[in-house]
Amino acid sequence: MKETLEALRKRVIQRIDSDEKFKNKLMKVDKKFLVEFEGNTFYNFSIKQGSISEIMDGPVEADVTISMDSDTFNKIMSKEIDPMEAYFEKKIRIKASLLDKLFLTDLFK
Repeated sequence: MKETLEALRKRVIQRIDSDEKFKNKLMKVDKKFLVEFEGNTFYNFSIKQGSISEIMDGPVEADVTISMDSDTFNKIMSKEIDPMEAYFEKKIRIKASLLDKLFLTDLFK
């Protein structure tokens, strides 16, 4: 899972480098994210001043917590299922403010 999250991170970095509007939007963000798989595997990262940190192992106090199983995550990454569809089917649980949830949809598109 960590390798797939790292690939996603690299995609976001490429978008930051190529999309000035997106980069400016991220300049205002200072958030910690926690991704939880099956309730026993945790990864975290942060976004601060337009950059995204490396993917780290372990749980942290986070502004945004995303919980799902690895199968759902892999299907989202391979575009077999839409993230919003998975969310509405309760295959993904997100603990965050409404604004942070909206931010996530923009971040990972």
